[in-house]
Amino acid sequence: MKKRVKILSCTTAAAIALAGLPFFVQAQGTEKKVRIVVENNTFSAADGAAWEGTLIDEWVEFEEGVSAVELLEKTLSAHGYSQTGAKDNYVTDINGLSAGADTAKMGGWMVGFDDWYGNGGITTIKPENGDEIVLSYSLNWGADIGYDYMSSSTKLTSLETDTGKLSPDFSGDTTEYELLLPEGTEFVKITPTVENKGYRFKIYKNAYTPDDDTTDYKRTQPIQMSYGDTIYIGVGHKQWHSYISDDVTETVYKINISGGTDGSSDESSYVPVSSEVSSQVSQIIEKSSVDTDSVLSDLNSKLTPADNNYMPGDEWLVLTRSRLGIFSSDEADGYLSELAKSFKTAPPKNATDFAKYTLVLTALGKDPAKWNDMDLTAALSDFDFAVKQGINGAAYSLLALDSKNYDIPAADKEKTQNTREKMISFLLDAQLKDGGWTFFGDNYEPDMTGIVIQALAPYYNKDSNVKEAVDKAVALLSEKQNDDGTYTSYGEPNSENSSQVIIALSALGIDADKDERFVKNGFSALDGLKAFYISDDKNFSHSLNGEKNALSTMQAYEALCSYKRFLNKQTSLYDMTDVKAVSEEVSKTESSKTTSSLPEQSSKQSSAVGNSSTAAGTAASVSGTPIVATGDSGYGAVIAVMIISSAAVLALIRKRSKQ
Repeated sequence: MKKRVKILSCTTAAAIALAGLPFFVQAQGTEKKVRIVVENNTFSAADGAAWEGTLIDEWVEFEEGVSAVELLEKTLSAHGYSQTGAKDNYVTDINGLSAGADTAKMGGWMVGFDDWYGNGGITTIKPENGDEIVLSYSLNWGADIGYDYMSSSTKLTSLETDTGKLSPDFSGDTTEYELLLPEGTEFVKITPTVENKGYRFKIYKNAYTPDDDTTDYKRTQPIQMSYGDTIYIGVGHKQWHSYISDDVTETVYKINISGGTDGSSDESSYVPVSSEVSSQVSQIIEKSSVDTDSVLSDLNSKLTPADNNYMPGDEWLVLTRSRLGIFSSDEADGYLSELAKSFKTAPPKNATDFAKYTLVLTALGKDPAKWNDMDLTAALSDFDFAVKQGINGAAYSLLALDSKNYDIPAADKEKTQNTREKMISFLLDAQLKDGGWTFFGDNYEPDMTGIVIQALAPYYNKDSNVKEAVDKAVALLSEKQNDDGTYTSYGEPNSENSSQVIIALSALGIDADKDERFVKNGFSALDGLKAFYISDDKNFSHSLNGEKNALSTMQAYEALCSYKRFLNKQTSLYDMTDVKAVSEEVSKTESSKTTSSLPEQSSKQSSAVGNSSTAAGTAASVSGTPIVATGDSGYGAVIAVMIISSAAVLALIRKRSKQ
């Protein structure tokens, strides 16, 4: 239900080594081209894949300002191929090969950019001449295509040049070389290949300037050389948003250019690089002056679909507007009618799907155990099914069942009976030593930690083990908060982290704007989220100073709704015991009523850790234009993370998305 792993969107980015292929760009040419590759080298047709091998591999001309999504759509369309999800930063299907296919449950699309699987996704790529954009299908969270979430290696596995001789012979552990060039050589193309494509590399000439994006060279770009020049290749610098782990150190390779008739080189012309290259990047920013209520009001308007027609895929939007009290009966009827139709062709498959629909139906006053001749809670009676998606499945299953204290139905005899106790134990057992949670790996993820806290919040005052675990997680989130109020994962702060932390704090009765544990250098956790707000466009970005992102905007909307309910001393976002049941048979008269006839909000506030504050303000219902189709906020995004077509990452990562 989130960037996940990012495969998660998240669709994280991962790239494939492309050395040795013909280079099309002339050094002084004006023609702009990008290489587009779509391939599946992991999932065989014999095992059920719709296709295998290389679907596309070609250089595509483009004009300034065109997006990577447009280039992908144009290229696929020219061959009669289809895709879904790119515009939402979560590629789910290319020509029939889908993420999470029945025979590839952990499979998904990842987007690589210049031999790197980052965590921003395809919508964050701004094509430049000579770029290489690779969409690859992975069956193993990216490890089978060069992205290793568990590895902290920033070494190169190879370093090739199209001319000259490298001395000594290349070894990933050797960081300084001499490149002997034949007399008269003017241009050299240097092609590094990283061991772990979760870490980005960049090439510089005569000065290592990782903070200057205008001075690096592409791996496909010939570099004009003179004897005495020095080439630097850095791998895994944090400022490039390339880390997938906090416990890594960048590696810098140095290549001295020499040769000529006598093979000499001018040492005096070398530009030294510091042996201690800083890996820390200041993320301190000016505090946003935007009022929280104003942002929420803007989103109320911006996220209203045309003609108020809510459709399947808008679940998180529908839930949030319902919890804000601005969703009318007419809108609910229209959405539910379309949802019922969609179930005939696309019924829920995963635990997070069933949890999502249970939550949205509950928010609308419907009984998920009796809606549309279905019992959506029945699927969650199977413990193995509920936890098949890891902590994401367990957390959202708990949130759904606890949203209105639903009974867990009896499981079929061949299934493992699910209980709340089993899911709680599953989540507690998955807690890392430092107190956080992660979808996989050893490094805590702020957003996943927030999601688990949300699921455990109802048990904080009932179970001493839960209390201990949550207290430890809260302390970690306080400790790890950046000086500008944001939270970092995969090497950069992102808004989804802030959103999930705010929802978690609100569920615990902790003020995300005033509690001293979550105010650093004058910046609160709420300030950290607002730092990603693009006021001119009334959207949120995934990364600081980034472009608008549909998933980021939706999760921020949920977070601000959650915080608003906290201030108003209402129940938490997912505690819907305040929602009044609405009859399945809605008459024409009743359906014409507006918000006042929908689930009423009580003044009950859940408070577990900390004190709630009072505040005024009621979100107004206003009309506007549509923005997005909501996605996954978590690892369901993992398959989105992965697709991490970014975050990464995987969302494989890592942009995390809700299922």
